[in-house]
Amino acid sequence: MKNRWMYPENWEELALACKEQAGWCCEHCGIGHGELAVSERTGVVYTVYLAAAHLDHDPWNPAPRLAALCPSCHGRYDYSWQERQRWLELEVYRHRLLVDAYQGDELEEWA
Repeated sequence: MKNRWMYPENWEELALACKEQAGWCCEHCGIGHGELAVSERTGVVYTVYLAAAHLDHDPWNPAPRLAALCPSCHGRYDYSWQERQRWLELEVYRHRLLVDAYQGDELEEWA
């Protein structure tokens, strides 16, 4: 686990409760914890270990929204979240350019 210091002290309990509530199956694709799977990317067979994934990407939250996800679904979820973040940053930038252009035109009218 990366940055363990960011997680609440009772993280192990939260993660276990998440997986038990999901019936020890991935909440996106349904594969069970401990089952064998084949990597779509490499073709390698591996054992699935579920992770309690932060749906809001907030590991510091003492009461996070979690989902039990297999490695493949967890990776896809994180990637889609990162894509949404990049899109949002782009929209903020575009908005700032429009506001700046509008304010520039408005200032020129007053001159």
